[in-house]
Amino acid sequence: MIDISVPITKRLTAALAVSTAVVLVGGLAPAASFAVVPPVADIGGAPPDSDGPERPLRFNNPRCVEPGVLPSSNLSAAPAPANTLRIDEAQKFSTGAGVTVAVLSTGVRPQARLRGLDAGGDYMVAGDRGFVDCDATGTLVAGIIGAQPAAGDGFVGVAPDSRVLSIRVDSAAFALQNNPADNEDPNLTRAAVNARSIARAIVRAANRGARVIVIPEPVCMAADAQFRQREIGGAVAYALQAKDALVIAGAGATDRNSGGGNSGSAGCKANPDPDAGSPDDPRGWRRVTTVATPNWFDGQVLSVGATSAEGTPLPGSLNGPWLDVAAPGAGLVSLSSRGGDGVVNGLPADRTLVPFAGAEFAAAYVAGTAALIRSRYPQMNAKDVAARIVATAHAPGRGTDNKVGRGMIDPVAALTAKVPERGVDIDVASVDKLMVPPPPPSPDTKPRKTAAVIAGGGAVAVLVLGLILAAMRPRRGKSRS
Repeated sequence: MIDISVPITKRLTAALAVSTAVVLVGGLAPAASFAVVPPVADIGGAPPDSDGPERPLRFNNPRCVEPGVLPSSNLSAAPAPANTLRIDEAQKFSTGAGVTVAVLSTGVRPQARLRGLDAGGDYMVAGDRGFVDCDATGTLVAGIIGAQPAAGDGFVGVAPDSRVLSIRVDSAAFALQNNPADNEDPNLTRAAVNARSIARAIVRAANRGARVIVIPEPVCMAADAQFRQREIGGAVAYALQAKDALVIAGAGATDRNSGGGNSGSAGCKANPDPDAGSPDDPRGWRRVTTVATPNWFDGQVLSVGATSAEGTPLPGSLNGPWLDVAAPGAGLVSLSSRGGDGVVNGLPADRTLVPFAGAEFAAAYVAGTAALIRSRYPQMNAKDVAARIVATAHAPGRGTDNKVGRGMIDPVAALTAKVPERGVDIDVASVDKLMVPPPPPSPDTKPRKTAAVIAGGGAVAVLVLGLILAAMRPRRGKSRS
């Protein structure tokens, strides 16, 4: 059994010391004097392995998202994020062979460049396989992770020899059947239903051998109006503890201008920055107003923020104290969700194409990196894979912050650096402790004592020998008178 309680308990104690409000995993906390504390992931809350919609849904969007190519694009060159992350160099060490990455998103459209694509299930339509993508996000994410190279463009996935398991957990093209009473119970909202779908999909993916599970778009909720968290907390604990699967989640978006569309992450509001005057709460847990789940199950999930290709935090990427690392979420190219085997770099917005961007795609780069590591080091456990990614990231000036966590990932360093394997929790604080060099050993006084004994013994021996020689020396006779 993996002990996950130590870092969580310390943060829980700190938060409770300044607030009378407590977040209960299975319920709601009072709005007054509210303070968020990281919840405990109870493996006993994991839902059963099943698919299909939890509640009746209706298809309300006859037109699906149509990705395209931006004018004046040079698709023959590698995308900027691939250059930043040195993907070509990383692939000299690993290409992800033998690793399955589950993509829990809007579905993935099968195509020739996703050679290792498997069906995992669908939570929108009963009996579907997860191979329909009306929103584009799932296919874009899958391409960044596992697309094969092809003549005519410079795009290739991070781990082109990995397998992708597609599970559709949400789509903006579907809505819940209208029920006015639903609005009175946060556990009946679309966001809550989506979170429970993700929970079931995590269990399903872990049971089907996924060693990396990526949730590009988490579910957001107001800190003072939470829905039940038992299922999703149980699912991430089950994946990590029972199945040794690494769960990776995008940070979430503070707007939906990035295209695609996971309805559960719509409307996320940015969190305040930590209070510099509260050194006992350096990551600002007490100031959180928007929670992203499963991200806030700190220690169980690797949470990813988005940057530009140059490393600048990307506007619209939800900040929070659970952020672990960052990766490029802009300057992107990937596979089309609508037709053909070509690549795209734009999504429709206001009757034009705009570059697609967001933390969901940053999470894809991290998931691909995790696949490279798990392929190169097949015996390494999920926590140590996460520790490698965090420990080798390029830290910002402050060391860690709530926009990029420990900083931009470095796939080459993650594949080659000497990082201790100790099963620390999946968070920056645990990894920081891991990387602090051990204190120097206490001075060994044994050699000095031995030398002193030998020296003392030698001195005594010399003295005794001198006395013996003096005793044996003949006396001189008395002088004659």
